[in-house]
Amino acid sequence: MIHSIDVPDVARVDASTKPALAAPTDIQPILPLDTSAFLRLFQLRAAQIMWFLGAGASRSAGIKTAGDMIWDFKQRLYRSQKKLPPSAITDIGEPAVQRKLQAHFDSLGRFPPAGSETEYSAYFEATYHAPRDRRAYLDELIARGRPSFGHHALSLLMAEDLCRIIWTTNFDRTVEDAAAERLGGTGRLVVADLKEPEKIRRAVDENRWPVYGKLHGDYHSDSLKNTDAELRRQDDEMRRNLVDACRRQGLAVIGYSGRDASIMKALEEALDEGRGFPGGLFWFKRGQDTPYPAVTALIARAHALGIDAHLVEAESFDELFSDLLRFLPQTADKLASLVGAARPRLATAKPRTSTGPVPAIRMNALAVTSRPALCRIIDCPIGGDKEVDEAIAKAGVDIIAHRVRDGVLAFGRDADIRTVFEPYGIKAFDHHPLSSKRLVKEGGERALVRDALFRAIAGRPGLTLERRRSRVRLRPIPGPVQASIFNSDTAKPVDRISGLVPKTDVPWSEACGLRVDYRLEQLWLLIEPTIITELAADTPEDVVELTREFVRERRARRHNRFANALLEGWIGLIVGRERSVRLKVFGIADGIDAEFEILRTSAFSGIGKP
Repeated sequence: MIHSIDVPDVARVDASTKPALAAPTDIQPILPLDTSAFLRLFQLRAAQIMWFLGAGASRSAGIKTAGDMIWDFKQRLYRSQKKLPPSAITDIGEPAVQRKLQAHFDSLGRFPPAGSETEYSAYFEATYHAPRDRRAYLDELIARGRPSFGHHALSLLMAEDLCRIIWTTNFDRTVEDAAAERLGGTGRLVVADLKEPEKIRRAVDENRWPVYGKLHGDYHSDSLKNTDAELRRQDDEMRRNLVDACRRQGLAVIGYSGRDASIMKALEEALDEGRGFPGGLFWFKRGQDTPYPAVTALIARAHALGIDAHLVEAESFDELFSDLLRFLPQTADKLASLVGAARPRLATAKPRTSTGPVPAIRMNALAVTSRPALCRIIDCPIGGDKEVDEAIAKAGVDIIAHRVRDGVLAFGRDADIRTVFEPYGIKAFDHHPLSSKRLVKEGGERALVRDALFRAIAGRPGLTLERRRSRVRLRPIPGPVQASIFNSDTAKPVDRISGLVPKTDVPWSEACGLRVDYRLEQLWLLIEPTIITELAADTPEDVVELTREFVRERRARRHNRFANALLEGWIGLIVGRERSVRLKVFGIADGIDAEFEILRTSAFSGIGKP
């Protein structure tokens, strides 16, 4: 359980928030437009607004986004370089796995940094250098896609003449498949790609709607574009068609990151000193996402030129189009006619912003933002944890190990691990991925990670770790530094950190219980300040009562600011004074170490004014 204490006048802190990417300093940021405002203006401007779909619009159709593919490329490259089986990385979405992969490629020094606009193309080309292999990868990927609710909703807007022109950087055919169902065949939708870019210009000139422009080609096309060199040579005529259309129409962009420099350059050109986008420029983003700097700069520049340009928050492509169909009078009664996809049911609680200090509840949980992604697994006929511990003690080596159904999981030097288990007959010695799905409940993997975390913390200066049955506690090593760290300028919860209970010879000490939990897709270190005493089994009852009264009196004042100061002191001993601390258990290079990063800022919750 995560405990809390009341802390008045503490500004709300979100420890997981990343620094925002800022637009150029000479451009003022624009506040996001509310989705409801977009619904109202779209009702009036539907015929004037084109749609631009990025990979995010196909995610719910079962197709990976560019970001998803980048991590897939990284894990394929990593496994091939390390000669690891697929079982070594089972959950590429794990933050710990991603951090490990990124650290590996950063150390190589020949790949673009995480988040770079050239990241997709660089990793795709490094993974598959031949165009036919890249085509085969995309063929397999895209063949799994089926139109989502949003695609069917878009096709209904086409049928009602509320959507005339769509652009996309996607290769899939989800839009075509949905349109064929709604429009009664493939004949009405004019599809233009890099093979026939003139089709979209002719259709627009002849007022033949709807029109669908595939800027990066169709995945069946010989003109498929998917590397940096190819993207730079993107067909001039297709891009010119986009620029010309944006000078006559508005544009709503959804599911697109702005990663491609060629597309962003075209949209910037379409600003045309304020004459472009007469129907407005609307860039949809999820509430928790930070747009690329190029996107923020484009919207800000358009706004400065007098164009009705906005970032708009929407949680997903499907949810936005569900809202549109429900609001528009032409489509509200036709929702039930959509086939092939269920309406999205998303519930999002948006965090309230705060402009100043608000009452908050400080939790006793510290976020463990990085943890081991791999460990060793040894297949040998040894018994349970008790026998494993006995084998480690007998071998006289320093490793951490726990028995699970498929073998023994371990951290430490490979030579030390083999020394422990070779007497039992090792059948297999391999890597094992540590998945969050198996950290949610108590088990061998959670026990291994927990023990490694506690061992890493025990290596911090001024602390000693002790186990009493199932309890794990930290004690501060007596000294002036340890005593003073608990006392802030506003609260002094302790006068000393250990001693003897008055009128007895019973030792007592400040201590901190340690536990781990996994909540909200995050590993947490739970710290519980306490006082421990050392009572012998034959201690007289009057001494026991004196000891209990001493502990009660010492705890009596520990509320609010005193409890806050005490918690802050333990955090200082565990993490230090920096924003976070990285801890290793062994500091080895010839095996698998356990490394963790712990944030100094504890979790907060609070209720602000609505």
